[in-house]
This record gives sequence, C-alpha cells and structure tokens, in this order.
Amino acid sequence: AVNVGQERQTAANFIARLQISYPALLDAESQVAQRYGVIALPTTVLVDREGVVRGKILGEAEAATFESMVQALLKN
Repeated sequence: AVNVGQERQTAANFIARLQISYPALLDAESQVAQRYGVIALPTTVLVDREGVVRGKILGEAEAATFESMVQALLKN
C-alpha cells in the first residue's frame, strides 16, 4: 500500500485502525503515484517481479477482480 499526499501520522492512524499487516509506504511528494500513472485514488497497480506494470484498477478494487488479475499474473 502506498499512501499519497498524507501526513505521516494520518497514514499511521489509518494503518493501525484497519490493522494492515502488509507493508505500507508514504508517498508524501506523489513520486510513486506519478511513476505508475496514478490519476485517481484509490488505484491498485499490479507490478511484476521486474517492476513492469501488468494491471491497474481505478477506484475501489473488488476482491474477485483483484484475485483474478493476481492469479492470471501468477500463471505467467
């Protein structure tokens, strides 16, 4: 997870409230968002092991859509 343009404490409170167990990064200057072409939030970007963008979901990602995209990437 990457938090864009938020204060560190705001992001930390959000992560704690949702009990997020995976890595979460702070993108205070929107550099990561720009690198991956994020134009709206939330956006899910699927990146392969080589750093190549393989999929993007604009808006809230439904679990079934996300899982199907990840499964397709894992097969390749």
